[in-house]
Amino acid sequence: MGNEHIDSADEDESKQEKRLDPAIAHHSTYIEETKQVLDTYAEVGSYDELEHQVVEENILNKNTDEYRTNILREVARRYIPDTDEYVETPLIQIVTTNLRDDVTDWCLYYEFAQDPFIRVVTVDFLYPEFERGTLTVRATDIVEFIEAIKDDYEDLRERSESTINEAATKYLTSLRNFNLLEGRQKKEFAVTYVPDEAIAYVVYRLFEKGVTSASGVIEHDDWKLFLMSESEVRRRIRDISPEYVTYDKRGSTERLVKKYDTTEELIDAF
Repeated sequence: MGNEHIDSADEDESKQEKRLDPAIAHHSTYIEETKQVLDTYAEVGSYDELEHQVVEENILNKNTDEYRTNILREVARRYIPDTDEYVETPLIQIVTTNLRDDVTDWCLYYEFAQDPFIRVVTVDFLYPEFERGTLTVRATDIVEFIEAIKDDYEDLRERSESTINEAATKYLTSLRNFNLLEGRQKKEFAVTYVPDEAIAYVVYRLFEKGVTSASGVIEHDDWKLFLMSESEVRRRIRDISPEYVTYDKRGSTERLVKKYDTTEELIDAF
């Protein structure tokens, strides 16, 4: 009986520790603004100077100080890991390299979707719906999913019904802005093609996260963020071999080796 109580307490504690704040879904995706902010950040090399450029110099051409500050805060929260010291992340390198817009946008989407709320809804709800052949996705479907998992996340339990409804609507808008969905009133799955460079970027980012085996990379949930099945991932990794990786499959044995030592070197090769 005592052990059961301890197990239950541990389980409750683990649920308390899970964070799934829907706040990121309440704001615009700021795709073009993000590119401009990160490009400027790389140019000035200082968050304080970046703030001056965005808020005082109004490089984004927005109407109020408050709106400019809010955009900067959102971009920094998502993509700038340290506001005290300049750090060039792979995404900043992507944005400041003269790449095609589709490559930049898909890499940006990948980093955007690392937010726990976006990630959980996409991996655990949207991808299974896509796999099932569902044609349309409504905000009410997202709300139902959030309500179903709410007890697992303290952040969600504390949210009002209107906040959850808004998060669901903004989530769908975000994925439409990134071209995974299409349609204004009724959201449908869009026909998408993730370019080879973005596929390679994700592979290298997974290696950075400590996923080093071929099966670990191919089976990773991050590909569900692109609505990609294992078989499609395997095919696309074959497509980028040997340009960016070396991929071999012999029987049940798979081997995946990076061609470049770091993500930075990979981006330089794009």
